[in-house]
Amino acid sequence: MVLKDVRAKVEQTWTTTKKLLAMMSVWGLIFSLVTIARLGAAFTYDDTLVHADAAYDKAAGRVQLQRSPEYWKIVNNAYDLESPKILPYGLACVLRAFGFRILILAERGGTGGDALKKEWRRLAPRGFVYVSDPEDLHLHLQDGRYVLFFGNGDRELLEAKKAGVYSVRVKLGKKAVSTGEYNPGQMGELVLPLSEF
Repeated sequence: MVLKDVRAKVEQTWTTTKKLLAMMSVWGLIFSLVTIARLGAAFTYDDTLVHADAAYDKAAGRVQLQRSPEYWKIVNNAYDLESPKILPYGLACVLRAFGFRILILAERGGTGGDALKKEWRRLAPRGFVYVSDPEDLHLHLQDGRYVLFFGNGDRELLEAKKAGVYSVRVKLGKKAVSTGEYNPGQMGELVLPLSEF
């Protein structure tokens, strides 16, 4: 009786170990293929990776002239008020774990933005870029081997299409700061469910 219990425990442990090793092998294969191919995924920052409305509200309350260097300095240093969007941020972490290079594109002025870059260095070690001109978004996507782009506005998705990158739309939250056109599903893109939270 005791011998049977020990034997069953050993068999169960061995089965679990084999499953774990198989999963690690699959992860290792995917990681090595993605890393060797140097594939990447890009995310826009405001309203895609984070809820940035509190940072923009803080800057609007302190500076008269919006979109001035002082305005961007306040916005870029108020990252402690921003909260990550659960699903897009989780996907970025999973893609990073599978070897994808992550590029974060912040469509804002870069004045005083070194602290914000440093805050995101674990997810995107060398891939946090300020894009002051929205029409230049596709230029940053053409530089690398990006296979996925996560954004929220129509213009952003068109820029990704220009660069030949498959785009996924992230839904806007209730207090979104994005001001561009927003028509989910109109361009035949995949719309990420529950991504507004």
